[in-house]
Amino acid sequence: MQRRHQKLIEEAPSPAVSPQLRARMGAVAVTAIKSLRYEGAGTLEFLLDSRGEFYFMEMNTRLQVEHPVTEAITGLDLVELQLRIASGEPLGLEQQDVKFSGHAIEVRLCSEDAAHDFMPQSGRMVLWQAPTGARVEHALQSGVEISPFYDSMIAKIISFGASREEARSKLICSLEQTAAFGVTTNQGFLMSCLRHPAFAGGEATTAFIEQHRDALLAPRKDTPSDVALAALLLYVSDPNAQPRRSGRSLAATFPAPVRIEFDRSVHHVEIVRERDGTYLANIEGIEHRFEIDELGCDIVRFRRNGVAQSERFFRDRDRLYMLHHGVTLAVRDLTLAAPATAAATASDGKVRAAMNGRVVALLVKVGERVAAGQPVMTLEAMKMEHVHAAPLPGTISAIDVTEGEQVTTGKVVLEIEASAQPV
Repeated sequence: MQRRHQKLIEEAPSPAVSPQLRARMGAVAVTAIKSLRYEGAGTLEFLLDSRGEFYFMEMNTRLQVEHPVTEAITGLDLVELQLRIASGEPLGLEQQDVKFSGHAIEVRLCSEDAAHDFMPQSGRMVLWQAPTGARVEHALQSGVEISPFYDSMIAKIISFGASREEARSKLICSLEQTAAFGVTTNQGFLMSCLRHPAFAGGEATTAFIEQHRDALLAPRKDTPSDVALAALLLYVSDPNAQPRRSGRSLAATFPAPVRIEFDRSVHHVEIVRERDGTYLANIEGIEHRFEIDELGCDIVRFRRNGVAQSERFFRDRDRLYMLHHGVTLAVRDLTLAAPATAAATASDGKVRAAMNGRVVALLVKVGERVAAGQPVMTLEAMKMEHVHAAPLPGTISAIDVTEGEQVTTGKVVLEIEASAQPV
């Protein structure tokens, strides 16, 4: 399964390939390798159509990113075999010795924003915690910088099960446990793909994402209870807040106003700590009751309406990241922040870099008139290009970058003087 002609989910064995078809493909691959006198690890790729016909696409003289799924179902260590062959040792097994057992699925965790055309993301990974019970290949740690200079894949998560359904369920569970805070990733999108009926039924093709794009990218529905929990976590994790004490208190309680940005919307919440130790979060006159049993530096255990729950989170100054049902939510504390002004939006005529990247093309000149939506600059990051467009009609009044320059997210790259008449 792929986007932008790059793979996101791989599995073995393929639900679309029968043992007979696999034997035919294997015979072609062996014939090609022998004719080339190739020695070492290599991968031949084929395209399969709906009639069961396959076509050679390319050969890579190396292992592929998805080699763990082959290792999982064969029990072979392909990296070890590659090194042994390179050092002149014999392979040590025949083709008939290779047996399949079970099913394996791999997802590529990428630093990209699926909701915005899979735009690459970079920045600081403030908290990274890999899931347990799955094979995870990564070089991440909390505090590491995700740079814009390489491919957007930052980790691979591989599940194995006796059946395809078991492997799929395990992989969803592993993604729900993965904490990747600070940089937007495709974690939630991958879960949407794995849960989709077409994928669950083994019907996904390379066109899967385009065919089901609306369903896969359907916006998550926030509930007032989720907003209340986010506001409460911001309130109790504030480094300047009074230490939390469990149990009852004789002290009088007063409502504390909290203003938060949650999933691109601003909410006003009042937090009250009752004398019995519970917390009330009031949103538009509706109260949500929470009882906190344990508050750690990155996890909270609580009861909501009597139901025990836990939430992994991380506080980074005025921002809070929550792992909520496997989806990372970014919450911002606006309680002491000044209201947003027009200068912070596109209405001021400033075009800002949407990501860290390199300016590869300036498509306009100072003094040139542009229409709203007209491409004005191309930015490249993580092997992908993103075209920036004019937010309004007008005249280019300033260009603040040069081609080849590396820019950071939010930097003003050019300015447009609004036109009274449409261009």
